[in-house]
Amino acid sequence: MDEKLKFEAGRWHANWIWSHNPGVVARGPMGGRAGALQSGWAMLRREFDLDEVPASAPARLTGDSRYLLYVNGVELARGPVRGNLRRLHYDSLDLSDALRPGQNVIAVLVRFFGKENAWWAPAPAAGQLGAGAFVFELRLGDELLVSDDRWRGLPGEAWDDLLAYGVSAMPSERCDARGFPADWTESGFDDSQWSSAVMLRADSMGFSGDHRPPSQPYGPLPARKLSLLTSRSREPRELSVARVPAPHDEDDAVRPFDLSCGFAREAGSFEKITLPLTGDGGEGAADVVLADFGEVVAGSVRFEVDASAGARIDAAAIERLDTGGRPEPLGEEGGFRYVTRGDRDCYETASIYGMRALALSIRSKTTVTIRSLSVTERLYPRPAGPFFECSDELLNRVHAAGRRTVDLCSQDAYLDCPTREQRAWTGDSVVHQMVDLATNPDWGLARWHPEMTASPRPDGMLPMAVAGDIEHRDRAFIPDWSLHWVRSLHNLYRYTGDHETIARLLPVAERVLRWFDEFSTSDGLVSDVMGWVIIEWSSVSVLGKSSVLNALFGRALRDFAEMCEWQEDAGRAAWARDRISRLAVGFELFWDEDRGLYVDHAVAGAPRRPVSQHAQAAALAAGLVPPDRIEDVAAAMVDENRLVHAAWQMATGDSRFPVEGEGLLSADYLYTGPPEPWWDVEKQIVRAQPFFRYVVHDALAAIGREDTLVAACRDWEALLERCPTTLSETWYGGTTCHGWSATPTRDLVTRTLGISPAEPGFGRVRVAPRLGDLAWVRGAAPTPSGLVRVDVDPDRVEIESPVSILLELTPGNERALPAGTHRLPRHDEGRERDV
Repeated sequence: MDEKLKFEAGRWHANWIWSHNPGVVARGPMGGRAGALQSGWAMLRREFDLDEVPASAPARLTGDSRYLLYVNGVELARGPVRGNLRRLHYDSLDLSDALRPGQNVIAVLVRFFGKENAWWAPAPAAGQLGAGAFVFELRLGDELLVSDDRWRGLPGEAWDDLLAYGVSAMPSERCDARGFPADWTESGFDDSQWSSAVMLRADSMGFSGDHRPPSQPYGPLPARKLSLLTSRSREPRELSVARVPAPHDEDDAVRPFDLSCGFAREAGSFEKITLPLTGDGGEGAADVVLADFGEVVAGSVRFEVDASAGARIDAAAIERLDTGGRPEPLGEEGGFRYVTRGDRDCYETASIYGMRALALSIRSKTTVTIRSLSVTERLYPRPAGPFFECSDELLNRVHAAGRRTVDLCSQDAYLDCPTREQRAWTGDSVVHQMVDLATNPDWGLARWHPEMTASPRPDGMLPMAVAGDIEHRDRAFIPDWSLHWVRSLHNLYRYTGDHETIARLLPVAERVLRWFDEFSTSDGLVSDVMGWVIIEWSSVSVLGKSSVLNALFGRALRDFAEMCEWQEDAGRAAWARDRISRLAVGFELFWDEDRGLYVDHAVAGAPRRPVSQHAQAAALAAGLVPPDRIEDVAAAMVDENRLVHAAWQMATGDSRFPVEGEGLLSADYLYTGPPEPWWDVEKQIVRAQPFFRYVVHDALAAIGREDTLVAACRDWEALLERCPTTLSETWYGGTTCHGWSATPTRDLVTRTLGISPAEPGFGRVRVAPRLGDLAWVRGAAPTPSGLVRVDVDPDRVEIESPVSILLELTPGNERALPAGTHRLPRHDEGRERDV
């Protein structure tokens, strides 16, 4: 954090405030809420005068649940970051550029969700806290401006919520602009009819007598560890219009209009689209404008319309368009409703939406003109510098699509996807993180996400998704996702060398591993592990003793042991090494000598017949395959003549991916167990989907086969055919923007270009280019000391590095080079020539 934005630790000067009394009461050790929580919005304002603007004006603020901050009518920030509300984080920023001599105003719109959702869960009540709250303080030279009863407040009754609940829960909101004036965020607005803001009481057992933060239930209010999100305006590439039956009026409708109609494309600007199309405002029909952004975008929707009061605009975020340009509805689209005030109707949503296109259904008895429509993308920063390019344009496109996909899934957490559920999953994010560590100089989110997801249950298991409804309800969990979390911690150890963070999080990893150890049998294997052992979307059997789960457990034990040894924690390292040894002995249960492969699982001590890439890859990555088997196992694992696409869900009719069992929903096998295999289990090997390919590629790298990854990354061409700029969830379907599919973007930098840490924290950089069949490759990757640049062709390698180098032009042939710039013959191990 910038030093000038730091505030002293301890008690805040500001007070918790709200626009009205939220009515929460929680007295005594068994106290509870007074009635059910209600969602709500609050509008808050504070005007003040300045003789002159100070050189810096540091401010900090936070709220439960989300806020939008305006200074003199301009939006400056949104927050806070998601997380466990027992540790509500505050945001810091410098307001000096937004202030001016004379009258100024701070205005805030605060939204309280009320009910847990995909990105938020309520905190326990404490006094008047836990049902909507906001706190703010601004340093102006020697003076402080703080939230207190000098602020003016108005309940945001013009807004209400249309929150969807379920696996694919998307944000939604409704705003009737007739309920508030357009200029309420600007100075000079007359707020004399507003009430004084309510200073909330923080009563709790052991109350100190001071209602200012820190307070129950929000904890010590640590500072935000993430950079503020970027803001970039994206306008549609194409517009089309249609006349459709009028939307129905059900309050709980997320997509309240028909999208199956044909659309007529319109050229030119929005100002040429005046509605209604027929010249009348008939009640039986509505006009729909379809704005196609040409690719997936994610952010807040902003629009400006000219209309009389009471025109209704319903919007739905569309993930995909078919080949004819029609929406492919999911039935669970996010969206919003806006009712015009008839004056200065310019609105930007408080919610973040991911979409390929936005459909606007407009009903009005008078003319409506759309003046503008855009999406303000709000993504985690990606500073310039790192890049990758090679002689194969397909791989350049794959790399760029993976980077774009991860960017769209990088907001205040690594998201499952921006276009559907927007949850922070514990296991998916290991791929997002590795892509960022390899390609993004700002490692804030790569550091923060493993820390945020380190939110263990009392038994030590991590939730399958955090900071939202899944963690809050705790009705289901994915055990293997916690093992991928251990790998993400290992990534932090390798890239950052941050002793303090690793030491703090290692006990979380230990509890995860000891949770699995409770399921150990006498042969050292874990058996009949409870929970949803997903592995991924491929048809991989896990009943009884799973070879894939045991191998992932073994790799997590190795990662843990290595980190403990680095921390000089010999006791825990010895426990983990001993546990690996016992597991390795038992793992022989899965070996099929006749086929030279590891089977997927064993039931009642008897190995079953199905085999998968997953079992071979996890065993290789965990170091569980004896040396004399490695080449044969690896060769079989990538033998295209033996691989088969098989899945118990997300089935497809695409001839390239013949997955039988179509129509079998994921819920069927989750609750009744998997069906019998329909593929030839004796001869065929189930192919890994994009997520688990990170383990397959790790396995190839672990046995020195990085050179094969160039060809392997070309498999992602299938995803580009479905969506040319972002990567889909599976080879044949699912969401069109799924960060867990971006493994090639990591590998093309770390394995093909060959830039990775040689020591924790990049004390030295390893440069080991493996071009495969490429003619040339060049790029740059971030380190804590700056960018490392590499340029390789068949004849020479050029390196520019701020840290010392461990160069490995051929496997096992290493040489040390000092920091600086070097130009070397590619196949000459003689003395390097400095440039």
